[in-house]
Amino acid sequence: MSGVVDRRGQRDRRSPPAVVAHCACERGVRELLAGLEEEGVPVRLTDGDPGSAATAVELAHAAARESPLDVGVGIDAEGRVCVHHAKRPADRPVVTTDTARARWCGHNAARLVVGLPLKDAPERMEEPWPHH
Repeated sequence: MSGVVDRRGQRDRRSPPAVVAHCACERGVRELLAGLEEEGVPVRLTDGDPGSAATAVELAHAAARESPLDVGVGIDAEGRVCVHHAKRPADRPVVTTDTARARWCGHNAARLVVGLPLKDAPERMEEPWPHH
């Protein structure tokens, strides 16, 4: 059973289970949170380093490794959004897209947690909420 790492002891036991989101920019954050909320899954939002060169995939994988639910989301400074699971290889995210589909990413991050099938990508770009 080499290669298996049990991280349960490393986590802060006082924090409630939640999807962790590392966000290096504010674009898409509101929609991402709305998608998670609509599916009923809690999220813990952290600010990424705005000057960081970390990609959405790197941010999401780090977030997934911190999440008690093993699911993380990253939004990089370029406006890319990624959903990752801690048990997947770092370079194999579940979903990667742009902030126009951030709500869809929130839905799918939540669905990973509860074990529901992922939603298909929306055919058209989402409009930010509230609609003007």
